[in-house]
Amino acid sequence: MENTVINELNTVLKGEHMAIESYDKFIHAVEDDNVRHQFHKILDDHKRHASLLENRIKELGGEPKDNLGFAGIMANAKIAMKTMGDTKAIDVVKEAYDGEDKGIAKVEEIIKGDLDNESARLM
Repeated sequence: MENTVINELNTVLKGEHMAIESYDKFIHAVEDDNVRHQFHKILDDHKRHASLLENRIKELGGEPKDNLGFAGIMANAKIAMKTMGDTKAIDVVKEAYDGEDKGIAKVEEIIKGDLDNESARLM
């Protein structure tokens, strides 16, 4: 079961890395200071969550994965293209919302699996 839990935690960690990369791009794409400030807060939250996941994976004897994988690279390329040039804040916010929605759906799917209580709590 530990390997399954480690794999699931690494899947969520990969999503956190994708979010971190995305919010970094979002912050640079918007000029609105209020939106940028909110994006910084969300970015910090994703960094904190990634750190907690990394620690839990290590506690279970696993190795945290620190790469995005092919899907993450492609998603980030898509975001980079969408945020090039003159981008409206509302469009960037919509892109951020869509990413969060997909991430939440993935975590909800993982929670239904075989996670121990401590790992499930981190989700």
